[in-house]
Amino acid sequence: MNRPFHLIYLLIFMKTHHYVQNQAAGLIIKFLSCNHLPILFCFALFQFHCSHHLQENDPNRNLNLLREQITSLIGDPNLFNAQIGLYIESMSSGELIYQCNEHKLFIPASNMKIFTTATALLKFGPHFRFQTQIYTDGPITQNKLKGNLVIRGKGDPTLAPRFNNGQVLYVFNNWVDSLRAHGIQEIDGDLIGDVSYFQGDPLGNGWQWDDEPYWYSAQISALSLNDNCIDVAVVPNDSIGLPPLIQFTPSTCYFSIENQARTGPADSVPSLILTRPRMQNILIAKNEMPINKPLYKESISVENPALFYMTVLSEVMATKGIVVHGSLVIRDHADQDSYDSCRLLFTHISPELSEIIKVTNKISHNLYAEQLLLTLAAEYGQEATAAAGTQVVLRQMNEIGITEMEYIMVDGSGLSRGNLLTPNAVSTLLRYMAHHPYFTYFYESLPVTGIDGTLSNRMKNTFAEKKVHAKTGFVGHVRNLSGYVCSRDDEYFLFSMLVNNYSVPTSLINLLQDKICNLLSNFQR
Repeated sequence: MNRPFHLIYLLIFMKTHHYVQNQAAGLIIKFLSCNHLPILFCFALFQFHCSHHLQENDPNRNLNLLREQITSLIGDPNLFNAQIGLYIESMSSGELIYQCNEHKLFIPASNMKIFTTATALLKFGPHFRFQTQIYTDGPITQNKLKGNLVIRGKGDPTLAPRFNNGQVLYVFNNWVDSLRAHGIQEIDGDLIGDVSYFQGDPLGNGWQWDDEPYWYSAQISALSLNDNCIDVAVVPNDSIGLPPLIQFTPSTCYFSIENQARTGPADSVPSLILTRPRMQNILIAKNEMPINKPLYKESISVENPALFYMTVLSEVMATKGIVVHGSLVIRDHADQDSYDSCRLLFTHISPELSEIIKVTNKISHNLYAEQLLLTLAAEYGQEATAAAGTQVVLRQMNEIGITEMEYIMVDGSGLSRGNLLTPNAVSTLLRYMAHHPYFTYFYESLPVTGIDGTLSNRMKNTFAEKKVHAKTGFVGHVRNLSGYVCSRDDEYFLFSMLVNNYSVPTSLINLLQDKICNLLSNFQR
């Protein structure tokens, strides 16, 4: 047998024993002279057939391709200065699909909410309801209460239109009707709001001062009305140069207006700004609103939400003919002994926790998360403060296998940049909840791609539409997404994608995360 055929046999032997490497094959082919082109052609056919056959029978071919695609995406040169953490796992088999910086700490932003809501579910159960109790401390004679009317708040965040037929005053109107049914048309005493169930500061640890006027930084209180915000509606005036028209919901004397804004020419650039000075309940409107601009809406937080709550309640009582001779009082300190001599008139019951966490996670409502954290502290902590609440959550996380090395929590919502989490910690929680009897409630609380919440406009008309249930997270230069995704052949994956310190537009980070979700949703074994 001549030399070329020896070489061909050698190549076949090496190929079938998986020893052929590109360099080795290259050296052998180079050794062959041009007089052996037919032999080289046969070898090429053999190489193609064998390689194709092996690929078709490789059970990990698609998985390896998926991993290569993800590596390519996160290796985008535009992201060279960003910190990227990623963890993906098959829920059916527990197989690790992908990991990158999974034990590094990242600012979680609103991904922190899944820790707060999961702990609330595990501690309270899905059917838990907040209670607000209405007491009197004096007798009722001849339609007059000779004493005080006390509203004892316990953190209910649901006195808002979304839970009350779209009406901000729905609950208060029902309460006033109940007071009249108890024979109360006049109160010869004070109207007291008891907020002693919570202690501590009304704002979270590390919240930024320039966020304070806006709805996502609303103050925390045991008495909460309309998300502790005033809803502002602005329409242009009929004449250029005149101030636009501003309306509040609820309509109340608690907030005043300083309208410095002007109605501008048609199609001028909108520049209207609505804000509130620190520690004041004054709406300041600035700049211009085009005359052809439609209705503009924004929610502005209130200072001292308990006093706002009680002021609006007193205004509703007045419109329904109940006269209060005393003052509005906010009670910061009280205990059960204070109520032993009181009479409980009635108790307002909130919707169930399973519905409350949908608001918390789907629209990423910071106030709801903070109210849950303080309630956890009140029921399971040493005191009803945010710091005590974070310890309740930390203990729960320790029980499910998340160590303190991978978890730092300072508020319930993730608005603070002092929170830190690893992708592994997030994934551990997602894995635990996936095997818990309350998983359905947790899963249904998460935004759904192309359908609702903070994912309503993402991944529409893609493989991932309706297939991803995940919590978003955003503060400056932080964009995160963690949750669950269903593949083309109905395999479920849990994932956590945390991206910090990027300098590109956030839309590019959204696109990165969307592409990975599309790869997972379109994946087949």
